[in-house]
Amino acid sequence: MNDILINIISVVVTVVVLPLISIAGAQLIKLINKKISDKQSAKFLEDATNIVTSAVRCVFQTYVDSLKKSGTFDATAQATALTKAKDLALKELSEEVRSYITTNFGDLESWLTTQIEATISLLKTK
Repeated sequence: MNDILINIISVVVTVVVLPLISIAGAQLIKLINKKISDKQSAKFLEDATNIVTSAVRCVFQTYVDSLKKSGTFDATAQATALTKAKDLALKELSEEVRSYITTNFGDLESWLTTQIEATISLLKTK
C-alpha cells in the first residue's frame, strides 16, 4: 500500500507540481522584468522632463526676459527661443533617453517641441 501511495505522489509531483513551479517561475521573471522596465522608463522620462524644464528656464532668463523688457519679443523671437531651448535640451539628453523617446513617442524633435510648449504654459500659469 505504501509503495502505491509513494508512486501516486511521485506521479502527481512530476505531472502537476513541477510544471506549476516552472510556470510560476516564468511569471515571476516577467513581473521582475516589467518592474525593471517601468523604473527605467520613469527614470528616462524624469530626466528628459528635468532637462526640458531647465532649458526653458535658461532660455527665458538669458533671452526672452531681456526681449520682453525691451518690447521686442515678437513671433520671430519666439521661434528663436524655441530653437534655443531645443538645442539646449538636445545637448543634455543622453543617447539612452533619446533612444527611449524615439522608440516610445516617435520623432524626438516633435516630442521636444510639445514638451517645451507645455513647460512654457505651466510656467506662465504659476
